[in-house]
Parts: sequence; C-alpha cells; structure tokens
Amino acid sequence: MGRPVLSRAAFVEVAKGATDGGTRSATHVAERQAAAGEGVNKLVDPRSNCGLRISSSYKDPVKGGFQLRRGLAMPVEFRLDTTSSMQDNVDVAMRVLLRVYELLSTGKVPVLSRYDTQVCTSIFNDQADPHPLLRSEFELDERIAEQMSFMVPDRGGGDIPEDPQYGLFAAAYLTKTDIVRYGLLGYDFTITDAPGRMNVRQDMLVEIFGEDVFTKAEENGHQIARGNIPDCQEVAQALGKRAHAFVLQVDNRPDTNTFWSSVLGAERVVKISSSELLPQVVAAIVGLTEGVLSLSNLTEFLTKEAQLTARNAEDIKRAVAKIPIGAQTKFANFSKIPLAGTIFANKDDLWPVSDAVKPDKPGKPTKPTWL
Repeated sequence: MGRPVLSRAAFVEVAKGATDGGTRSATHVAERQAAAGEGVNKLVDPRSNCGLRISSSYKDPVKGGFQLRRGLAMPVEFRLDTTSSMQDNVDVAMRVLLRVYELLSTGKVPVLSRYDTQVCTSIFNDQADPHPLLRSEFELDERIAEQMSFMVPDRGGGDIPEDPQYGLFAAAYLTKTDIVRYGLLGYDFTITDAPGRMNVRQDMLVEIFGEDVFTKAEENGHQIARGNIPDCQEVAQALGKRAHAFVLQVDNRPDTNTFWSSVLGAERVVKISSSELLPQVVAAIVGLTEGVLSLSNLTEFLTKEAQLTARNAEDIKRAVAKIPIGAQTKFANFSKIPLAGTIFANKDDLWPVSDAVKPDKPGKPTKPTWL
C-alpha cells in the first residue's frame, strides 16, 4: 500500500537508461529537446504544480483510520550549480545521490531512520541563460533519478557571481512541507564553487515562476509585495524557518566563502574538495544536526558505514565541526513526533487518534498522551 520506497536496482536502471549505459550525459535527451525548442518536462518546470513543491507524509487507509506507514516526510533539497566549471553536477549527482539516500535512510546507521526521506533536486544556471532554474518534485524512489535526467544544464558562465537566489526563493516561499507543522525543519543544500548575487530581481521571478508568483507565495503563507522584493539574505532567513540550510563550497575562493557566510552564516558554509563527496558530507551534517551522530563517533561512521579513508573522514570532520550540532533536537516536538505505524483518525490530522491533549499555544503543543 502507499508509494514504494527507493529500490537500488530501479534507481540504477533509470540512471543507466538516462546515460546510455554510462556513455553520455544523464541530461543529453533533455538538452537536445530544449535546443530543438520543445521546452522542458513539466516535472522540473518551476511553473508547474502551481509553482509549489510539496513534501507530504503518506497515510494509508486502515481499520480505524489512517496509518503513517514510513514516518513523517522529511524533505531534503539539493540545489546544484550547473554553470561553467560545475556544469557536470547533474551527472555527478546521478552517480552519488543513490548513496546519499542510502546513508540517510538505510544501512546500519541511517541518520534519518525515523522519517520518510523525500528528495527534491534543482539546478541553477546564470540568470541570462535560457533555464535560470529547474526544480524537481519531492520524490522517494527512482523518480529522483528520472527527474534529474529532465534537467537542462546550460553549461555557460565563466563569469562571477552566479544566480542561486531564485532557487533559494523557491525553497523559502514556494515549498510546502509537513515537517514544519510539527515545529521541525527539513534540509537544504546548495552545491557551488562561486558567490551569488544579493539582488533578487522581480522581473526574473516573474520570468521563472510566472505572473502569479506572488499570489502563489501568498497562498502558501508568504506576503511578498511587488516593488519590495527581499534580497538574498532575507530569502535565506525565510528559508531558515523551513529548513536547516547549508552551502557546500567546492573550492577555496575567499569571495565565495564571504558571500555565503553573509547570507547563511559562516557555520553553515562547509568546504568540500569535490561534489563526489556529497553522500558522506550530507550524511555527516544531517546526522550531527539530528543528534544521531556526534563529533566523537563521526570518524568511525564515515570510515565504516560511509566507507571513506581515514584521511577523507578527518577532512570532513574538520569541515563540519562548526555547524549547529544538535539543532534539530532542540525543538520542542523533536521527541514527540508520530512514528511509522501510528494511526490517525483523519488523513490530514496532525496528531494520532490516541492524542487527547491539544496544543496550549501555536507551535508549542503539550506532550501527546500516546508517548
């Protein structure tokens, strides 16, 4: 019942088909179609699905109500720079994202084991390119790979800065997730080697998301007035109310670090040597944030479970040492959320049928009786 979880075999089969057995770019079909004027697949078009990307928990009908089969939906978004030197990021992601998912959700120490991990992948090109932003749906099976193959890296650039701000805008204002209803946050990762722009242009928002972008944002609970567009730093602050947001900086450029530190905070900028290390770095960040890992056992996790060399493990440990460790555990409902198998009276209910205690204040519910 319900939607299937990710199958390694199915993911590998989709990736193999997209790359013609590994001989071509995973996005070569989508790039050819876009060049021929056929547009992009609606599943990655920022205007599709009313502009929103939704991460919802799956509840199946059972006797007595609806059962939460796999835990609350935990949204994890990856925003890939596909300009110039980073133009192959989708191909890298196609190779490593399965391992990311497995480290988060399966294995001996799955750092998101009590949740239902759902992945959204987006790419950003230059704002002058034909496709400044493309963004998938939140998925939990081989459709993660399928929708990555629909991306169109414009592969241009060479100039600095880049334009991730529209992807951050989408994550902050055009995303609806169940997890925030419980006072917890999802995860958001931007992978880039360059600084972005602080300015968010109104005309670009309309071009990317459509004329009704501000109506869409308002319907999703965000008031953004024309002529008073938040800048990138303000967008990041809004995103911080929905997700633990990080930048994985794939270089040592000082201006890259300076920009992202000013936008997200220096503690959320993690330097990595290659996008190929995405699985291990993400698992480390999420595990530390969720309290599943600590700095004292991180090296063991990275060498044994994530299968890194001791040297690479120590490099990652140093890179993540200053993130807000345990940040998720500090929210009031962290230990109170419904787990897999819980029964709800109605599909849209927040708390299970056995919960007779109502929240005394919005965002600060008293402890449910079912715990």
